[in-house]
Amino acid sequence: MEPVPLPRLHFSPRAAGVGEVYGVTREDGRYRLYYAIAGGGGLGRAVSDDLVIWWEQPVADSPGEWGCGSVVTGPAVYFTRTPGAVDRAVSGPPGWTTSRVLDAGPGLRDPYVWSEGGEWRMLLAAADRIVQYRSSDQRTWEFVSDLTAWEGARCPQLFPLGGAWVLLVAGSYAVGSYDGRTFAPHHRGVFGHGGFEHVVTFPDAAGRRCALARLGEALSLPWILSVRAERLLASPHPHLDPYLITGAAGLTAAGGEVRDNGELILRMPPGGETLVLADADIVEVTVEGVSGLGAARRSMPGSSGLRIARFA
Repeated sequence: MEPVPLPRLHFSPRAAGVGEVYGVTREDGRYRLYYAIAGGGGLGRAVSDDLVIWWEQPVADSPGEWGCGSVVTGPAVYFTRTPGAVDRAVSGPPGWTTSRVLDAGPGLRDPYVWSEGGEWRMLLAAADRIVQYRSSDQRTWEFVSDLTAWEGARCPQLFPLGGAWVLLVAGSYAVGSYDGRTFAPHHRGVFGHGGFEHVVTFPDAAGRRCALARLGEALSLPWILSVRAERLLASPHPHLDPYLITGAAGLTAAGGEVRDNGELILRMPPGGETLVLADADIVEVTVEGVSGLGAARRSMPGSSGLRIARFA
């Protein structure tokens, strides 16, 4: 029996899978990925020159399990170990040093930190809203405002794109306006169908807004985000071009249904051109003019190596 082909371009740690993904920074001309090892096995790190090929780094010990959070250059990782409390972990000899930086109150979790207007901003999610804090030094934080109402908010991210602002919240998004205190949504949509889990976004060296996501215990391919007619769209990162081979045998897409040799493996919103990227048993899909990404596993995996199929 021939061995089952394995994905080549979907990063997965050797010892265990990818848990929470904290994000990607760019330091010393290289991209640096930070993620939790699945099962509480420490903080995983990987480096890349092109966001496609990742080189796994030694795992750093971490005190206990870290929840959803984010990373900023330094690096400093923000996370919630218990709801309502935000911790900050900073890298340095002899390892990661963790300190409590905010007691935000019951139910608040999943900090997203970014630089805005010469200061630092932090979003936190609650059951029915997203709130905002600010800081000048990343250590002392003060409440700014309720950013927006959002039922079931998890892992929020806010960033400018295409002349608007995008609020990405655990599988859904809104395109709207942001005045520094509140976010006003103009259009909402779904982002993440099938096997896509936590999505992180970041700028690449050219300033393009990129996205990576957890697919089970592996990492997705890199995607470029854009806004068109207040919809959040995705396209393969240009660094994938050298790896693309036209044609993905056995895969079809019509009316939003992606099938593997006739077997339905993923439902996407029907729309324009459907782009399917297949790497052994992992399939990633986007539909132009609709929104969002989708991912699934093939029951009959094809060859390793990235293949592309376009369907009208």
